[in-house]
Parts: sequence; structure tokens; C-alpha cells
Amino acid sequence: MKRPLSLILLALLTTMSGMARAGDGPWGTFEKNTLNPGEVSQATPADVGLAFERVAIPSHDRRLDGFLVHAAASCQAAPALLIFHGRGETVADWIAVQKFLHDKCVSSLVFDYSGHGRSSPPGTIDNINDDSVAALDAFLKLFPADGRRCLLSHSLGGGPLLYAATHSDAKPDCIIVASPFSSLRDIAIRGGAPEQAMLKLPDVWNNVDAASHVSIPLLWVHSRSDKTIPVDLGQRVYDAKSGTKTSSVIDGFDHNAIYKEMPDAIWSPIIAFAKTK
Repeated sequence: MKRPLSLILLALLTTMSGMARAGDGPWGTFEKNTLNPGEVSQATPADVGLAFERVAIPSHDRRLDGFLVHAAASCQAAPALLIFHGRGETVADWIAVQKFLHDKCVSSLVFDYSGHGRSSPPGTIDNINDDSVAALDAFLKLFPADGRRCLLSHSLGGGPLLYAATHSDAKPDCIIVASPFSSLRDIAIRGGAPEQAMLKLPDVWNNVDAASHVSIPLLWVHSRSDKTIPVDLGQRVYDAKSGTKTSSVIDGFDHNAIYKEMPDAIWSPIIAFAKTK
């Protein structure tokens, strides 16, 4: 079972300034232990009977591995989702979701950040930020503009998604953030880390600030039963967004239900939002 992100941050961040090796920077220990799971599964969409293309996305001197699945040719103006997965996950964790989306006439591209799966190491915050922009640019080139092109994040993926949305010249049509966190600082402090120590660290992946600069439509999805990222942290992200936005706050599902159980309560509003003209 994966340890909650708050416990990992509490263990790593409170000792980071003293433990990180010279040159690692203040986030070095967190990056090394949390953002480099490597290849944990060799599963592909073919294992669930799905035709797919394995793509390599250039990100500076690195290559990102991804699974590209097109909706059936009979689907009219099918929307497409670029999926930013969560902590400790890889593309293999999302093949059932890609099959589910394919059957709903939705195309998808899921990719691994640096240090994840077969993507080039190392996984660092800076590298993953660069990866997010590279993946967005590749995604928009792969899918023509006749269908809606939307970004979808789960959990920690909200950080790189919102970075891409606010740092790329190319813009998607919509953003969907599932179980986002307000900032890594907030999660660490919520987990018991000393606030003054946290405030000395660079404020990376501040999703509240990022959301305030997003101009395209946004959907926020969160379960009140989520014990990994409490719903009030996601509420802060949603509240910061101005302009067109909508929310779907539900009950009864844990943090990883979005890709492990794929309940209609989570996915129906996502698909409806992605298909909205």
C-alpha cells in the first residue's frame, strides 16, 4: 500500500535542509525518494485488448514514454484527454482507464514524467515541469482541433498540469483536476511538519496561485472521503480560479478510485465536461 503523501512529505521535508547532499537543493531528498519510482509494471493497453501507439515525447535531452489511444473512427469529433498521473503511478496504472475512455468515444494520451516508468531519469521538480510543457505541446500536435482537447490530472499530477497550463504558449480547451492539492507546503503542514520550516522551502507546485492564472474552463472533481488529499485543499484550488468553472464533489470514494474502480460518479461529469462544446 502506498504511504499517504502527507506522511512522506513530513518525513522528508522536515529533515531536507540538513540531509540533502550538496547540489541537491532544498527539495533533493523529496525528489530522489518520491519522484523516481522507475518501471514498476510492463503492462500496456494491449493487455486489455486495446490498440495503441507507444510514443516518445522529447523533453530537453530526455525522452518521455507514453500510451496513445485513439477513439474509434466512428466517433464524431471525439474529445481527447492528456492524463497527468499521480505520485508513484506510471502509464501502466492507467490502461484500464484508457480502455474505459475508448469505449466512451474519448481519445487519450497518458505519459510518464522523467524518472517514472521507461521515461529518462532523473525525476526532479524542474524536469517534471519541463516534461509537462513538452507533453502538452506534443498532445496538441497529435490531436486536431476538431474535437475538444483537455488536460486531466490526478493527485500530485495537478502540480505539473497547472504548470503546463500556465507556462505553455499552446492552450488546451479545458482543464480537469481530480483530487488536487493546494500546495506541497500545505500538505506537509497538514501532516504535522513545522510551519516555519516549511516556509523556508521554495514554494513549488502552488496550485492555488497557478489556478488563479488559468483562463480556460476548469472542472474540479474530489471525494469528501479522500483521506490522502482532504477536500478542503482542493476547494482552495477551485476557489482561486476565476471565470468559467464547475465542480463535482462526491462522497464514498477513496483517493485512487478514479483509476482503480472508475465509478460513474467520478467519470460521468469528467466525460460530460470534456464533450461540452
